[in-house]
Formats: sequence, structure tokens, C-alpha cells
Amino acid sequence: MLTVLSCTSQKDVDLGTQTFRVDVVAVNGGEPPTVDDPLPANVGKTNEVWEVEIQAVGPGGGSDDFDGFVRLSVQPGAVVSVVNATGENIGRNLRLENGKATATVTVTAVYGESRLWVEDLGYTPTPAGETPACANGKNDDEEDVLVDYPNDPGCAFSDDDSEEEGFFAAGVSPPVHYELPTVQNVQGGTSTTPFPYESLEINTSDEHELIVTRIAKDGFYVTDLSGQSAGYNHLFAFNFSTPRGMRVCDRVTFLSGTVVEFFGFTELSFPSFDVEPLFEGDEDKCKVPDPVVLGFETIESALSMEQLESGLVRLEGYQIPQFFGPKPAINNVFAEDQSSCDLNGDGRVDFESDAEASCANECNDNPECTEWTSYVARGNYKVWKEETDDDGNPHLLFMQVNTDPAGQFLPTSHRGEVLRAVTGTMRNFSGGDLNWTVEARCVDDVVCDSPGCALDPVAKAEDPNTTQLATAPIGPKEACVELRTIGDNDEGTN
Repeated sequence: MLTVLSCTSQKDVDLGTQTFRVDVVAVNGGEPPTVDDPLPANVGKTNEVWEVEIQAVGPGGGSDDFDGFVRLSVQPGAVVSVVNATGENIGRNLRLENGKATATVTVTAVYGESRLWVEDLGYTPTPAGETPACANGKNDDEEDVLVDYPNDPGCAFSDDDSEEEGFFAAGVSPPVHYELPTVQNVQGGTSTTPFPYESLEINTSDEHELIVTRIAKDGFYVTDLSGQSAGYNHLFAFNFSTPRGMRVCDRVTFLSGTVVEFFGFTELSFPSFDVEPLFEGDEDKCKVPDPVVLGFETIESALSMEQLESGLVRLEGYQIPQFFGPKPAINNVFAEDQSSCDLNGDGRVDFESDAEASCANECNDNPECTEWTSYVARGNYKVWKEETDDDGNPHLLFMQVNTDPAGQFLPTSHRGEVLRAVTGTMRNFSGGDLNWTVEARCVDDVVCDSPGCALDPVAKAEDPNTTQLATAPIGPKEACVELRTIGDNDEGTN
């Protein structure tokens, strides 16, 4: 028998750069902030300057002589520019020579524990005026038969000047400490948030007490007590259902979620939260702030209204229109039970229909009319009052209210009545003339002179079955401070 012996040889494999050691050695010209002394959260309106040092690390953990470009990013936040030691700026890219580089990195929108990321993408920026190797129609590497971006995996982008793949090594710096965004930061001081679709944790430190002001069927509202003078200190957390184990007056000690703009209304979706409860009997310790009374100057100021978004507010002396009912208007003539502009009965007002659009506009301009279809769809209805400004000039003021949570109050039974007060949180819905709605939290928030409104708290305490109506708004430490929630009452049907 002939035995054939064979031998094989292992080709040396270049393991390449394994990672990068990344150090932020200075921030804004000084020592990097610490966990005990963080910088304020940056909301993207200004820039921060980080001085960084980068060292490539090889397979054995020692220094590596990597010679090439790396891509820089910061999480959370954004890199504005990267300038190397010689003053050269090539976007967010930095060239390492003999495995080393120093740079000035300008960042923005950084908060919490922000870190600088360094990655080898196999990307080489193309010099100005030259055709990139990844867009020249040629196969410039010998590793494959693929040509140019996006076919060749070695092409990170179409302006990559190398078809060779990188090692995809990455490194990250220790955290650079900033404060977490506050509710005010999330609201942004404008009509839109600076953190759209961003998942973040809200600052709930002792300097930023978040107090629950309302519990709704789909979430909860909080107010940051530190922002009472500046505004923009209220926020709605959209929980999809009744938040478990919560009560008005509780303090939220942890809050995180995804920030979104829902038709002009800033909210926190998919929230995670912890609650420090205020137990029954301790209502005197409740820190729910007094509602802001909405007068002419506030309602006429878009800025003032934005400052109060999701906050606790109050309307005083507003009247429910007399024309408020399900029957269709006839030739734009309205009556007590006749204020629907859904003239063809399809369940909506079609503004492409001249008749329905004319009806809706006529009702909108008439103080004594609130359109029925809108009320059926969302529970909102118009209220109005006349108020004079500081110069004695009269003005008609209009607002929308939603009193559905005040289950005993049926607005159509109070047509033409003047409401002593309606308290609630204020919600924005973009579009139309009346895009702000005051949403009552419970029957305590609706004060009027007929059955279905708030009961006098003193008489109620003495006799739970009393029918004595409240003659003034109930204080914030008592109104709607009900039993602690136990969870989603409809959980079995979700």
C-alpha cells in the first residue's frame, strides 16, 4: 500500500486594528466635567468643543500603526466638525498616522453621559476635484470582481477613494458628563421639540421636581416646579392606557421615553417611570401648582399659550353656545339641537363641499354655535366670553373645552349657560382656528350653577351624598386628587 503524506501551511492573517483608545482631554478649554459637576444639557442651540486624543490598538492590546481615516460620532448628540492638529477639516473624518491623532471636535445636542465614537469604516475621503475610486467605473482592488459603490463592499460611500474594506474596528471614550434634559429642554422654548423621535431620560433631580397634575385614560401630565416663571415646564406622557399606581400630587422620580410631536403637541411616548407616592391623608403636602387663568392677553399670544402647553389652566366665566345639537343645519340656520354641518350624513364635514364648508365656517364665526360633528369625533366644543383689554376695548374670546372626564356633566344640558370655571390641562392640535383645548380632569374641574357640576368640598366631606354645588373653583390640592390607579381597567380587551 502506498501512503501519501501531505502537509499544509497556514497563511498569516492580518488581524489588523482591533479597537481605538479614545480620550477627551478637555471640554470648552477646561477640564472635562465630572459626574458630580456636570455641564448643563446642550439642546442644539450652541456648540461644545472637545479636545481629543486617539490611539489605535492592535490584537495584543498594544499600540497599532494604523494609517488611515476614521469616522467620528457622538452619542447622544451630533458632531459639527473635526479639525486635526494642522487645522485641516474633512467633515467628520480624521486621519491617523502611525496609529495616533489629536483633534478638536465640535459637538452639539449632547446631554447625560455623552461619548465620542471612533470607527474604521474603510473610508478614504476623495480630494477635491478628483474622481473617487468608488465611482470611477473600475475595479480598483484585487480582492473581488465588484466595481464601485454600492456594489463593492469596500466602498463605504460613493465618494470613498478606496475599494478596500476596513477592519471595522471601533472605540469609545469614557463619558463626558452633562445634565439630563429637563422638561423645559424637551419643550424647547418654541412650538416644537429639539429632540424629535429621540429616546431620552428626563431630569428628575431635586432641582427639577416633577409633580403629577393629571391622570388620563391614555397617560399622565407632569409639571416641573422649577420652571414656573419661565414656562415650558409641563409635559404629557402618552402611556396608551391608565398609568399604574399613580395619583395626582405624586412626584415622578424617573421618567424616560421617546419624544414626538403629535400634530403640534409635544409628548413623551412609551414612557418608563417611577413614582414617589403622596399617600391618602397627606394632601396638605400636595405640590400641584395653581392653574393659570387664561385671559385676553394670554389667549392672544401664541408664545404664552406654548409656554402653558400641557399645563394646568383655568377658564372663568365662559359660556356654552346655545346652538349645540345633532340635527343638521338648514341653509346655515342653527337651533338648540341643530348645529351639525355633516349635511350628507357621512360622519364628517367635507371642506371640499361648498355647502358643508360654508356651514362649518358660519358656525365657527357665530359665538352661539359649536359644530356637532367635531364634538362627536373628539369631545371638544367651543365656549366663549367677552372681555375688555387694559384700554377698555371689548374682545370676543373663544376656546375649546373637553369635559368628557367630568362624567356627570353633559354639555348639551347646559346650552347657553355661563360656566363659573373650567379647569384642566391644555392640549394643542394643529390646524383650524381653535387649536387649543382645555381638558377637564374630573367633575371637580367644572364649576357651574346647575346639576352635574362640581360639588362643594366642605359639604361633600360632611355628607358624601350632598348635592350642594361648589360656588368657586376647588383648590389644586383637593381637585381630582382621587384614589390611586391600579392599572388599565380595559387590559383584558386590549
